[in-house]
Amino acid sequence: MSVRRSIVVLSAVTLAFPAAFFAVRANQIANQPAPTANYQLHTVALGDVELTVSAVGRIESDRETNLSFNAAGRVTAVHGEVGGLVNEGDILAELDNTNQRLALDQAMIGLEMARLRRDQALSGPDEAQIIAAEANIAAAQGAANAAASAVSAADIQTAQLSYDAAAQALADAQLARQTASGGQTQAAYDLLDAQVGEASFNLEIARLQLEQIQAGNPAQVGAAYSQVEQAQAALAQLLAGPTQTQIAALDAAIAQAQIQVEAAERALTRTQIVAPFSGVISSLNAEVGALAVPGVPLITLTDIDPLRLTVQVDEIDVREISEGMPARISLDALEDIALGGTLESIAVTATNTDGIVNYDVRVRLDGLDERVRVGMTAESSFIAELLEDVVVAPNAYIRIDRTTGRAYVNVVAADGQLAEREVMLGLQGRDLSQILEGLAPGDVIAVNLAGDAIGLFGS
Repeated sequence: MSVRRSIVVLSAVTLAFPAAFFAVRANQIANQPAPTANYQLHTVALGDVELTVSAVGRIESDRETNLSFNAAGRVTAVHGEVGGLVNEGDILAELDNTNQRLALDQAMIGLEMARLRRDQALSGPDEAQIIAAEANIAAAQGAANAAASAVSAADIQTAQLSYDAAAQALADAQLARQTASGGQTQAAYDLLDAQVGEASFNLEIARLQLEQIQAGNPAQVGAAYSQVEQAQAALAQLLAGPTQTQIAALDAAIAQAQIQVEAAERALTRTQIVAPFSGVISSLNAEVGALAVPGVPLITLTDIDPLRLTVQVDEIDVREISEGMPARISLDALEDIALGGTLESIAVTATNTDGIVNYDVRVRLDGLDERVRVGMTAESSFIAELLEDVVVAPNAYIRIDRTTGRAYVNVVAADGQLAEREVMLGLQGRDLSQILEGLAPGDVIAVNLAGDAIGLFGS
């Protein structure tokens, strides 16, 4: 395991043996002469050992975008603040949009009316509509009957008398012209001829009036009966419901009203800055009363859920990790919190800096803590291997001979004396190591706090 750049962390949770056993053991040691006052004792026990690969990087956001207005105007409202959390769709700032809101309200009303007309047409007529249609038929029928019986016998007799009088007047005029004596002036004869013509004209008018009264008024009667037919057809259509053509027309009216609503919404949106995703406002330059110019960034929105961490892992250590592996994340600026994470991806290609080959590893943080900020330095530890219930010892109690590579510990004997014993190490790390051979649970080991003994990384 490389220790050049990435840190191999080894931790363990020890499992204590029965308290009575260790109390007796400790009393035995305490009754013996201490080898030296500078030695610290530790009782070997079983524990869980996990091997981790650690690397350092910075907290990153998934997305960050600059937001601006799409129209010019005066800013009338700002609904966010720097560091504030917002949800997708939240309105962050607005221009004066009184007219746009009124247009949208009117368009929404028009759409609702179009939908109501269609729903009403498909639901069929109500009782009031049927009663009104039947009343129209009755009124039209009454008008037709009145038109058909409008001429009385007295009207016909009067017309006949007028006709007879006109006929007699014509006969008298003709007789007067025929019996006129000779020797009169031409003007006298012309007057008699005019009187005959006038009497003939009056007779024709009287005849036509008599015939019209005798036959009634067919045009008026026909129009009256046509109104009856129209009223009856209207009732039949009301009972039958709308035709497919009428339904199509109602649907087209709804579609047109929807287009008007969408146009009004776009016009209103141009006067608003709306959050395209949930996140935190990282910068804010909009002020109420200021004039806004289209396209000029006023708000920066940063996506912080999830946050991610990109670390560089050494080419030797990268073989120990894999996608989906859990990670523990600690931050320099927030020592009191620990975050979980998941290894999302390992770069296919390496980066080479001054001959050091690393691979970018991307980690997704699980959960969200408002204290975590983009750009913070963080360390990610990947759990590469886990051993449970194995014999472990602190690395501070282990001495490695750098020449031979052999490991040794100082064991406290029953008489309280120290004896160096060779051990075989298994999984090794910064704090604890697995002991394969040489120690058993209950053994007591010692380390010289004065520095006479050297730990795992010394010789």
